[in-house]
Amino acid sequence: REDWIQTRETELLPVPYFHVVFTLPEVLNKTALHEPKMLYDILFESAWETLQTFGKNKNLQMGMIAVLHTWGQNLSLHPHLHCIVPGGGVDENGAWKNIKNDGKFLFSVKALSKVFRAKFCEKLKANLKDKFNENQENEYEKIRQSLWEKPWVVYAKKPFGSPKSV
Repeated sequence: REDWIQTRETELLPVPYFHVVFTLPEVLNKTALHEPKMLYDILFESAWETLQTFGKNKNLQMGMIAVLHTWGQNLSLHPHLHCIVPGGGVDENGAWKNIKNDGKFLFSVKALSKVFRAKFCEKLKANLKDKFNENQENEYEKIRQSLWEKPWVVYAKKPFGSPKSV
């Protein structure tokens, strides 16, 4: 653990960093148990693409460090991805640019949540449609519908005090 932390410290830039958490809804817990690789691949891809989309809207190439957690503090299944995201990116000329924000959050969490859900559901649909046979079509449709019933929440914290505190 200490070696990993030291290696990550050498990669940090002298910029503000934000903590963003992408959480999967409970309805996907069964899929997490039966198809973990597929589900977690989609989680990483969707989170990354979501941040890239927001960066591109600012004409920047973003970056992140992501750590997968599959269980919550009470040891219940709770898949989520902790992301450490620099508060800026590289522009088309290769120059670093900080993202102008209110000093609290990198991007709107409501907007991040909607884009993340859309990207995740699109990828999940593509991956699951071949896994269900005709008898399971109703199960597949229930999962799909339930993913859109509740809003998804992407959690974001204020920036870390300094790169060292990341």
